[in-house]
Amino acid sequence: MGTRVFRPEEIYRAVKNVPPDLIVYFGDLAWRSVGTVGYGQPLYIFENDVGPDDANHAQQGILIMAVKGRRLERPVGRQEGMTLYDVAPTILAYLGLPVPEDMIGRPLI
Repeated sequence: MGTRVFRPEEIYRAVKNVPPDLIVYFGDLAWRSVGTVGYGQPLYIFENDVGPDDANHAQQGILIMAVKGRRLERPVGRQEGMTLYDVAPTILAYLGLPVPEDMIGRPLI
Protein backbone atom coordinates (compact mmCIF):
# COMPACT_ATOMS: atom_id res chain seq x y z
CA MET A 1 0.00 0.00 0.00
CA GLY A 2 2.97 2.37 0.42
CA THR A 3 2.04 3.76 3.83
CA ARG A 4 4.37 6.33 5.41
CA VAL A 5 4.26 7.47 9.04
CA PHE A 6 5.74 10.66 10.50
CA ARG A 7 6.03 12.07 14.00
CA PRO A 8 5.29 15.83 14.12
CA GLU A 9 8.72 16.65 15.57
CA GLU A 10 10.36 14.97 12.54
CA ILE A 11 8.69 17.22 9.95
CA TYR A 12 7.83 20.49 11.74
CA ARG A 13 10.44 23.00 12.84
CA ALA A 14 8.38 23.85 15.95
CA VAL A 15 5.48 21.92 17.43
CA LYS A 16 3.04 24.13 19.33
CA ASN A 17 -0.06 23.32 21.35
CA VAL A 18 -1.20 19.70 20.91
CA PRO A 19 0.06 18.12 17.66
CA PRO A 20 -1.23 14.78 16.37
CA ASP A 21 0.61 11.76 17.72
CA LEU A 22 1.35 10.55 14.19
CA ILE A 23 0.80 11.73 10.64
CA VAL A 24 0.03 8.84 8.30
CA TYR A 25 0.04 8.83 4.49
CA PHE A 26 -1.92 5.75 3.44
CA GLY A 27 -0.82 4.61 -0.02
CA ASP A 28 1.30 7.75 -0.45
CA LEU A 29 -1.92 9.80 -0.05
CA ALA A 30 -3.89 7.73 -2.56
CA TRP A 31 -5.95 6.46 0.40
CA ARG A 32 -7.21 8.25 3.48
CA SER A 33 -8.11 7.18 6.97
CA VAL A 34 -11.69 7.45 8.12
CA GLY A 35 -12.42 10.17 10.67
CA THR A 36 -13.46 7.52 13.17
CA VAL A 37 -10.12 5.70 13.23
CA GLY A 38 -9.60 4.17 16.64
CA TYR A 39 -13.31 3.76 17.40
CA GLY A 40 -13.72 0.17 16.27
CA GLN A 41 -13.86 1.11 12.58
CA PRO A 42 -11.44 -0.12 9.89
CA LEU A 43 -8.30 1.95 9.26
CA TYR A 44 -9.31 2.68 5.67
CA ILE A 45 -12.33 2.22 3.44
CA PHE A 46 -12.88 1.93 -0.31
CA GLU A 47 -15.10 5.01 -0.55
CA ASN A 48 -14.82 8.50 0.84
CA ASP A 49 -16.79 8.94 4.06
CA VAL A 50 -17.25 12.75 3.77
CA GLY A 51 -17.25 13.58 0.05
CA PRO A 52 -14.61 14.76 -2.41
CA ASP A 53 -11.42 16.13 -0.89
CA ASP A 54 -8.91 15.79 -3.72
CA ALA A 55 -7.02 18.98 -2.83
CA ASN A 56 -7.12 18.31 0.90
CA HIS A 57 -4.88 15.25 0.73
CA ALA A 58 -2.55 16.05 -2.15
CA GLN A 59 1.20 16.50 -2.03
CA GLN A 60 1.18 18.89 -4.97
CA GLY A 61 -0.70 22.15 -4.96
CA ILE A 62 -1.25 25.27 -6.96
CA LEU A 63 -0.53 28.90 -6.19
CA ILE A 64 -2.09 31.67 -8.24
CA MET A 65 -1.16 35.16 -7.14
CA ALA A 66 -2.64 38.41 -8.40
CA VAL A 67 -2.68 41.93 -6.99
CA LYS A 68 -5.12 44.44 -8.43
CA GLY A 69 -3.32 47.14 -10.40
CA ARG A 70 0.06 45.36 -10.36
CA ARG A 71 1.61 43.04 -12.93
CA LEU A 72 4.65 40.82 -12.85
CA GLU A 73 7.25 41.66 -15.46
CA ARG A 74 6.91 38.12 -16.77
CA PRO A 75 4.79 35.09 -15.90
CA VAL A 76 6.56 32.91 -13.37
CA GLY A 77 5.13 29.62 -14.63
CA ARG A 78 5.72 26.24 -13.11
CA GLN A 79 8.02 26.19 -10.10
CA GLU A 80 9.76 22.90 -9.35
CA GLY A 81 10.60 22.29 -5.72
CA MET A 82 8.24 24.95 -4.39
CA THR A 83 6.93 24.38 -0.87
CA LEU A 84 4.24 25.93 1.27
CA TYR A 85 7.04 27.76 3.10
CA ASP A 86 7.74 29.76 -0.09
CA VAL A 87 4.35 31.53 -0.09
CA ALA A 88 5.04 34.08 2.68
CA PRO A 89 8.53 35.11 1.40
CA THR A 90 7.07 35.44 -2.11
CA ILE A 91 4.31 37.77 -0.93
CA LEU A 92 6.76 39.85 1.14
CA ALA A 93 9.14 40.18 -1.81
CA TYR A 94 6.31 41.11 -4.17
CA LEU A 95 5.22 43.85 -1.78
CA GLY A 96 8.79 45.13 -1.52
CA LEU A 97 9.12 44.17 2.13
CA PRO A 98 12.18 42.50 3.63
CA VAL A 99 12.12 38.75 4.07
CA PRO A 100 13.38 37.86 7.58
CA GLU A 101 16.59 35.83 7.49
CA ASP A 102 15.18 33.17 9.80
CA MET A 103 12.06 32.64 7.66
CA ILE A 104 11.83 29.23 6.07
CA GLY A 105 11.30 29.33 2.32
CA ARG A 106 12.41 31.52 -0.54
CA PRO A 107 10.82 34.20 -2.69
CA LEU A 108 9.72 32.79 -6.04
CA ILE A 109 9.91 36.15 -7.87
